[in-house]
Amino acid sequence: MTFSKLLEELKRVDPETYEALRNYPIYVSGDEALSVDLPSSRNQTLVEDGLQGCLQRACEKRGWGLVVEWSKEGGPYEWSAYTGHEEPPGAFRAAYSWGIRYYGGSAACALLVAYIAAVKEEKR
Repeated sequence: MTFSKLLEELKRVDPETYEALRNYPIYVSGDEALSVDLPSSRNQTLVEDGLQGCLQRACEKRGWGLVVEWSKEGGPYEWSAYTGHEEPPGAFRAAYSWGIRYYGGSAACALLVAYIAAVKEEKR
């Protein structure tokens, strides 16, 4: 699934977090604030950094833990993300099936896929 399709899916399953991305503050000083619409931005680094931060806060708000890992075990780069109820990392991975591997992808994409899957599961 493409990044833009993932953002559309986030918009559908968690509109509040999607709106946080659309009004992401990149500068705040006193009464001054500058925000950016991350889903429309072409600055991939800013988008991924903002997305990871928004998803981390969304997990915290839900009382979920999250794990994002990177490894390269004799093959391509692999990002894995796990979201769900807070538990120690070993039990966390065993208890929740929202682990997503992205070969050559990014931590933000892996986390986004895992978060969407967890929200869908929670709504069942």
